[in-house]
Amino acid sequence: MGVKGMLFVIVALVLVEVEVEVVAIDDIDSTQIALHGCQRNCGDVQIPYPFGIGKTENGTTCFLDKPFNLTCNSSSSSLTSGNVQVININISQGQADMLIFVSKYCYNSSYGNNAVSSQPSGLISSSSFTISSKDNKFISVGCDTYGYLNSFYNNNAGYSTGCLTRCYGNTKEIKDGDCSGIGCCEVDIPPKMRSVSTQAGTFFNFQDSLVFNNCSYSFVVKNGNYTFKKAHLENLPYEMLPVVFNWSVGNETCKKSLNRGTNACKGNSTCVDAESGHGYRCQCKQGFEGNPYHPHGCTDTDECKTGQHSCVSDHNCHNTNGSYICFCPKGQSGNGTKEDGCLKKNFLLRIVIGASAGFITILVGTCLLYLTYQKRKLIKLKEKFFEQNGGLILLQQGEESSHTKIFTADKLKKATNNYDENLIIGRGGYGTVFKGVLENKTIVAIKKSKFSKIF
Repeated sequence: MGVKGMLFVIVALVLVEVEVEVVAIDDIDSTQIALHGCQRNCGDVQIPYPFGIGKTENGTTCFLDKPFNLTCNSSSSSLTSGNVQVININISQGQADMLIFVSKYCYNSSYGNNAVSSQPSGLISSSSFTISSKDNKFISVGCDTYGYLNSFYNNNAGYSTGCLTRCYGNTKEIKDGDCSGIGCCEVDIPPKMRSVSTQAGTFFNFQDSLVFNNCSYSFVVKNGNYTFKKAHLENLPYEMLPVVFNWSVGNETCKKSLNRGTNACKGNSTCVDAESGHGYRCQCKQGFEGNPYHPHGCTDTDECKTGQHSCVSDHNCHNTNGSYICFCPKGQSGNGTKEDGCLKKNFLLRIVIGASAGFITILVGTCLLYLTYQKRKLIKLKEKFFEQNGGLILLQQGEESSHTKIFTADKLKKATNNYDENLIIGRGGYGTVFKGVLENKTIVAIKKSKFSKIF
């Protein structure tokens, strides 16, 4: 099939045709990498479940689903799925870095200015893998160049994106490290792209740039893993470049898989629906680490040993299941956190405070005893003066005669308006005489003993 004015070749980014190299996962215990009896390494590369190689001698399947079935090439010590190489698998992020071929088309004199296109080849759908839109860029290199990035899924439904770069024979504006559209162009990756292919093409078979550029290159590359150089117009030195893929398990949401009892997330982990809309991912809960897909599940993180805590130091940290507690050692006060810290207790101050409190207690107790003693002494004095002033005789006469009446001190105060000096009618050696008015309006003379002032 021909398209006038355009020439391109298509190279598919086929997931099942990528070699896979899995970088060692330091935060996962060796017993949590692969299933029991399954191969854990291929060369220096670890193989964490849900990925696996075939079956055990007992017939146990070592991988979770078919997309995660790998092969170990003993001659090259490389781990492969088809012919696609993976250079990193991240269990916690649900990502895999894979080496993908660069799409390339070079000048062919037999085509002249005519355009020729080839059919896409090798497109095999793998819904468990999508290109990460956050971690990659699509780039095209050349001076008579355009590039396409295609995604097809769900019965050939899909979309494409891309960029173009033309120099018209002028190389003055082309600079190393600059991929803004002259000699090199780049675009962001749309989300949810799977079953992906790249296309590299030429507008006029390099007629204006043949002297310094006779090939077009298009590729997806992980951010930070490619820097454009002017020399790449003559020859791009890379056949493959790393690309980050997001992966997910199953083909249902968390809710459906949990309801059906098919969810792959194990102990101390949570289920998160995949951003691609296909399947889900498992994550260890906060305070736990390991492989959430492995039957052993996630294990407690010892934050005190790993330094993942907010305590003053590791010595002020006590690990608990899924968390930790900061504390201050004996003889110090505080909560042991970096924010508040620990303070040494001032024993001298505590002794002074304790002694002061004890002294105050003794002083208050002594005062209370003294006041109680004085009160009893006054009571006895009152009784003594009562007898000296004829109180007993009055009591006796009051009992024998109805004409004698004894008044209380409060009534006498009321009758004399609290012993108002204006009501004094006489003074003597033993007291002062006041004019008083009783409740029945009877006017009487009331003598107040001078000794009563001590009361």
